[in-house]
Amino acid sequence: MRGLKLFLRRNSKKIIFLSCPILLLPVPAVLQSKTGSCAYGLLLMAIFWITEALPLAVTALLPIFLFPLLGVSKVNTLASTYTNNIIFVLIGGLSVAIAIEKWNVHKRIALRLLLLMGSQPKWLMLGFMLITCFLSMWVSNTATTAMMIPIAQAVIVQLMETKHKHLKEDKDVEEAVTETLLTKDILKNGGSVENDDVTQLNGSNIDKMEVFEHSEKTETEYSFDFESLDPASKRFCKAFCLCICYASNCGGIGTLTGTGPNLVIKGQADLMSDGQSVITFTSWFIFGFPIAVVTCLITWVVLQIYFFGVKQLFSCNKEDSTRVQDVIRMEYNKLGDITFAEKAVFFHFVILVLLWFSREPEFIPGWGSFFEHGYLGDSVPAVMIMISLFIFPSRRREKGNSIDDVIEIPSLLDWKTVSARMPWGVALLMGGGFALAKACTDSGLSQWLADQMSAIKDINEWSMVFVLSLIASFATEVTSNTAISTLILPILAELAIGIHKNPIYIMLPAAISTSFAFMLPVATPPNTLAFSYGYLKVIDMVKVGFILNIICVVVVTVAVNTWGIPYYKLDEFPDWAEKFLKTSIEISTSLPDNGTTNIYTTM
Repeated sequence: MRGLKLFLRRNSKKIIFLSCPILLLPVPAVLQSKTGSCAYGLLLMAIFWITEALPLAVTALLPIFLFPLLGVSKVNTLASTYTNNIIFVLIGGLSVAIAIEKWNVHKRIALRLLLLMGSQPKWLMLGFMLITCFLSMWVSNTATTAMMIPIAQAVIVQLMETKHKHLKEDKDVEEAVTETLLTKDILKNGGSVENDDVTQLNGSNIDKMEVFEHSEKTETEYSFDFESLDPASKRFCKAFCLCICYASNCGGIGTLTGTGPNLVIKGQADLMSDGQSVITFTSWFIFGFPIAVVTCLITWVVLQIYFFGVKQLFSCNKEDSTRVQDVIRMEYNKLGDITFAEKAVFFHFVILVLLWFSREPEFIPGWGSFFEHGYLGDSVPAVMIMISLFIFPSRRREKGNSIDDVIEIPSLLDWKTVSARMPWGVALLMGGGFALAKACTDSGLSQWLADQMSAIKDINEWSMVFVLSLIASFATEVTSNTAISTLILPILAELAIGIHKNPIYIMLPAAISTSFAFMLPVATPPNTLAFSYGYLKVIDMVKVGFILNIICVVVVTVAVNTWGIPYYKLDEFPDWAEKFLKTSIEISTSLPDNGTTNIYTTM
């Protein structure tokens, strides 16, 4: 029996890979149509994504051969979804992020801002969270967390050492004072003492620093051992680790390129509207940035209350954390003076952001209005700036330097660095999601699944958004948020059109909610990185994460139903949705009668 368990554990992924295609064969056999064949492919990809029987990116390649063989979609149609505008927005944006990481621009910004936040632990934690939140809007969540957690670790060590030192000093002072009082009592009674130093003590005025002047010189360096810490210190370490990964997850909501699901909904909306959706970089930032900041602040408050209590949140006690500031300043000084390369990379980053914002700024005509409508997208400035990074020199040519006259000055970015650091798997994952969405639409599967959820049209709009967003939030705890969004957004889009709602009204909160993966270490790479430091237990993340999931989904629900409706005109049924509805009705009439109520024919 033990040998069987060991065999199953070692070969679980292979067993899933080999057995699932066979076990799912009844699906296309029962639903003898394109819908059944597409459902077979959808279930197979969903199982592989959730169990990771294959790498996520490899599973994303299944549509290329699976759906053409099943007669669902043509291969050329599916292949084109892997190289659309959104994929190149991702590649261009990540290339700029790689340049920022290569020249440590993000680290300089982070450390400089931390120096301005003060050294009181709760404000220092808020500083870490706000900086992490901001950086993760532009740099990948994983890279931001990987950079910030070691800095937080150094701060934790110094805070623990400072606390340990103060406790030791207080104990030694108490012993010294006790010894002095006993000595005075002995002398008063006519006794004598052998230690001549005791007679030098000034009865009622003992300088704490003088008592320890010698002991500090001989004190061995404190080694940070988490298991030996008192409960309060352990809670502090846990809170500091969680604040980094949670802030990273929240920050990705702020910009269109911040995290995968944002681009997935953009791609899905463009796919349905032929590029005419209301989601642009500017419109997303105006809506998403406040949500990112609010959820980050709420997370800070929840962590403070959960680990330290309400009283500590409103306390004004100042702690001696000079050493913490020294550590941060030392890390900043290690970077040296600002280099030409750092300035150049930051310049490229600012130009890219300005180009994204000013293409269609909503309130005035942008630079995109100078070109024919439909020719430009957010990928144009992204790829343009990316190419510039491969040309722009990383330093000035020095006069009189004979070497500069012979060799070429390296550029800010080189292909070797990009190819090594670029998460190509994410691009494939998104492309696979778009291919899956296209197959589900063409086969009528999305519409069929929407039919099964038709009962939801009878509940209150706020409740509907909350329930669907909550499902998306909890679903992303067990697999990639990009994978989950690619699975559910096409279905939600069909559901929205079927009940005559703006598809963005339902897709937007669901896509954002997939970033609220707070409960499990495996939910996101930032969570895994934080968990790897050994301060956290799974139950720690589950308890506080469950609370945050609920609260953050409520925030998104309120946001969509307040300023989201007038800003995106979510109370209107767009023209492109009308066209999509007509196409769906045509597809639904060709579906076999399976005994279910068609959501379109009952409107």
